[in-house]
Amino acid sequence: MNGCSKYALAALAVAALALVLTAAMASVFAYYPLSLTIQGTAPPIVLEEGSNAGQADLSGTIDVSVGQNKTSLTVTLHPTYQTTYYKDVARIRNTDTTNTYYVWIKVASPATLPAGSTAQLIVKSSAGAQLATINLMTNDETQSYIPLNAGDYLQLDFKFSIPEGSRLADFQGVSVSMDVIYSTQNTEAPP
Repeated sequence: MNGCSKYALAALAVAALALVLTAAMASVFAYYPLSLTIQGTAPPIVLEEGSNAGQADLSGTIDVSVGQNKTSLTVTLHPTYQTTYYKDVARIRNTDTTNTYYVWIKVASPATLPAGSTAQLIVKSSAGAQLATINLMTNDETQSYIPLNAGDYLQLDFKFSIPEGSRLADFQGVSVSMDVIYSTQNTEAPP
């Protein structure tokens, strides 16, 4: 190799190194302003007691506790052997006077009950028509949205079946967690 080629290779190596360093340090950041305004609003869909909340249960009362803002609900029921049906325990109400909303109900944390048992949430219209049955022992959900017209409500009933011979102790402290999901549109399912 002649002296000129050595210098050319060295210069080429330095240039390549400079390009790598330039690429690593030549990041460009452009900032565009974006403004976000958040304005809280009263919920158009609320949870409330049904006509049988607070009524006599097989042990104590049908306990229904509505959260302060009517966006949470806790229900305590006391079923027994065979089939126990609880009618109009709670409601999902559309307080909007003009808009229809679309409601889905999804079991987030299912009940663990002994074999042969069943636990269901039955959703009915305010007129009493059955709209959906949701298995509370799986991660079940409404298969499609339920339209809830302005000023109307959905009635929530519960149905349990406990086989004779089961230990009632296995039904103490069992809980189910559900989500009531609603939207202004019905073109896509909630995530």
